[in-house]
Amino acid sequence: MSWWLLELHPTTSLDALCSKSILSCLDAWRTVFNCPTVQGHHFLTLRGKNCKPLQPSYSKGGSWLTHFGQSVTLCARATRAILNHAPIGEYRQCFFPAECTQCLCGHCQVETQQHILANCSRFAHSPLIDPSPSIEDFVDFLKEHPSAFAFSSQERPPTPPEPP
Repeated sequence: MSWWLLELHPTTSLDALCSKSILSCLDAWRTVFNCPTVQGHHFLTLRGKNCKPLQPSYSKGGSWLTHFGQSVTLCARATRAILNHAPIGEYRQCFFPAECTQCLCGHCQVETQQHILANCSRFAHSPLIDPSPSIEDFVDFLKEHPSAFAFSSQERPPTPPEPP
């Protein structure tokens, strides 16, 4: 292609086509992400600096990872908490129904994500009462409470049963 064609039609440049493709992919990703059946029923919505829910992004480290990617254990615990795939009663009730689901604080029958963040007496000195906390408050909560959403030192992640 001649350089003069690119001058006449700048939207046909490779850079413009790449930008258009990236914006299209991000738009599709965000649309699918906001569908509750894709996101999951227990996905923890976190708010950004503008008080709006964080949306998926890959630029500058993404929406979530930049806040806790510096520590492998913090990242693992945050991921477990956000996805609600943590070693807590609610997860055990679903995947390991024979195991105990009660919280160690003794105040609830089934230990849930929201109970840990907002009501559990083990973490009462800085609860996250807002069901959609800011990502900064969420990370501060996890840093202040290293046992939240973590496997105990004696406990190994349970191995799911083999499919029949």
